[in-house]
Amino acid sequence: MERFLRRNGAAVDPATTFAMLLSDGMSTNEEALVASIHGRMGNIPLLGGSAGDDLRLQQTFVFQDGRFHPDAALLTLIRTRYPFKTYRCQHFAGSGVKMVVTQADPLTRVVGEINAEPAGREYARIAGLDPDSLTPMLFAEFPVLVRVGGEYHVRSIQRMNEDGSLTFFCAIDEGVVLTLARREDIVANLDAFFRQVRHEVGAPQLVIGFDCILRSLEAEKRQVKHQLGRILSANNVVGFCTYGEQFGAMHVNQTFTAVAIGEAAA
Repeated sequence: MERFLRRNGAAVDPATTFAMLLSDGMSTNEEALVASIHGRMGNIPLLGGSAGDDLRLQQTFVFQDGRFHPDAALLTLIRTRYPFKTYRCQHFAGSGVKMVVTQADPLTRVVGEINAEPAGREYARIAGLDPDSLTPMLFAEFPVLVRVGGEYHVRSIQRMNEDGSLTFFCAIDEGVVLTLARREDIVANLDAFFRQVRHEVGAPQLVIGFDCILRSLEAEKRQVKHQLGRILSANNVVGFCTYGEQFGAMHVNQTFTAVAIGEAAA
């Protein structure tokens, strides 16, 4: 893709250009999509989000040229003369509590067994929850993590199905070791994140952000949405709640991915 742009006379400099990817949040193809695109982008920073439908989990759309498109994705290259940097923020760390996926269908992101037991009940047992009362709100509070490249990434659970299996928002496969997440304070975490942003790019004149819907659910339950809203407003954030976030070559969950554009001209 980078070579194609250069052949057509478009200057592509990672110091002045970033890529934004918007995708259908119900397609279950984000991993293959973002990995394929990232591999063709050279060193251009890539971030984005998957469209949602207010947790109805029925159909999502991407808006382009005056129309809403299902089963679609939109890649936009943005060039700016201002300094910018892409970020991934999450308020979860690893714990010592592990579990192994022993039966899964990667195509549908459904896990049938964890530790050779029915997935929903085993997850609930490990997390100390009632298996008959699992809701998106509880999944938001007790996510699981995978370790990739030395860092933990959230693998959020979408729902428990009638047969006791679990459907995830991200790709999952047999043999994957999951770690029960240890939660940090979401307000303090976001505040510290923007202090880092301001240190690195200055006071942002614009932040384009993609915030997982499960973060919103957690904030609602803890009654801190107004505090998060003040932090986002103070840092000029625009964006939407997602069914997953894209960052680099990865599709991730329960994170806030963003590009911060600073004030001083580069």
